[in-house]
Amino acid sequence: MLLSNELLFLTAEKPALSNAVGGFARQLMVLAREEPSASANRDFLAKVLAAANLNLAQDALLAEIPQGESRALAADLNEYKPRQVLVFGLLPTQLGLSFEAEYYQPLSFYGFTWLFADKLSALEPDKVKKTQLWSALKQIFL
Repeated sequence: MLLSNELLFLTAEKPALSNAVGGFARQLMVLAREEPSASANRDFLAKVLAAANLNLAQDALLAEIPQGESRALAADLNEYKPRQVLVFGLLPTQLGLSFEAEYYQPLSFYGFTWLFADKLSALEPDKVKKTQLWSALKQIFL
């Protein structure tokens, strides 16, 4: 029985990295909203990361989160201990995180550098958003 002043929080049962792929050589974690254009999004993401001297397949662990689903990230963070976490098209709350983040503004939280950005399909055609992303990536990686 819950008292009137108690709060109940629902958390996702499925880990965020349950379907992740990649080598994780540079301890980079990438989480992206899964979209119908997933293949094209991965190509775009690979080009963006290559500009920052990163190889998506070798240096990162990529997980695509289906639309409308939330995932628990805390256990994955403890297990993998990434240096950086890039998040595209997801909010911290959708990953079970209790902080707020501005898009394209790197921040340190829980000992990692985080960067939240628009979903990949919105980034690719938008020059302003791509410029904001590139500026943030330079701060983190270059």
